[in-house]
Amino acid sequence: MDPRTLHIAFGDGALDFLVKQLRGQPADDAVFTFPDYTIRFYRDPNISGTDGRLDHAGVRQETRQLMTYSFPKGVLPDDVTQIVNLSFEEILRCYERGCYLAAVALCGRTIETALGGLYQKKKGIHPSEEPGDRKPGIGAILKYLTGAGYKFPPGTDKKIDAIALHRNMAIHGNLVVPTVDEARSVIYLTKDVMRIAAEPSPGST
Repeated sequence: MDPRTLHIAFGDGALDFLVKQLRGQPADDAVFTFPDYTIRFYRDPNISGTDGRLDHAGVRQETRQLMTYSFPKGVLPDDVTQIVNLSFEEILRCYERGCYLAAVALCGRTIETALGGLYQKKKGIHPSEEPGDRKPGIGAILKYLTGAGYKFPPGTDKKIDAIALHRNMAIHGNLVVPTVDEARSVIYLTKDVMRIAAEPSPGST
């Protein structure tokens, strides 16, 4: 599946109901209620063809129900945990307001901060405090953590690479603005990597 697309699956009965509702039989909207959130589909006569729109209220509902994440205490130094959570909250606020460049740039910062905190916890020094002119980047931090016994699930490096790629495009003057789908994908990747950092795999030391 395309990772930039938000996929919603329904059974035949629910899908038939959705189609009928959106055609105005008898109303122009359809509401599906789940245990933790609600999805509302509705017809807007001002939107033509196969175009669509995710309204601000829907965006906020997605960020507060599906995207939200709080890095748990005790994994990183307390000050680092606070910064990681502050950064991720700012990501969600930027996304809600359509500030996709800022959201993607902050995703890179959040991952760098979380992994830097793991590095600091294991080595006793933050990457930014390492001596010399060349401070360890994400690749060097991951290499050190792996060598120190931290077991990353398969595919973690690819997720981090994807975040870094979009982050670099967002901050280095490229004439490309992330789309809503690209920003959404990077945020979900960031949440996944935060969870990985917070929940070491069995065998990690």
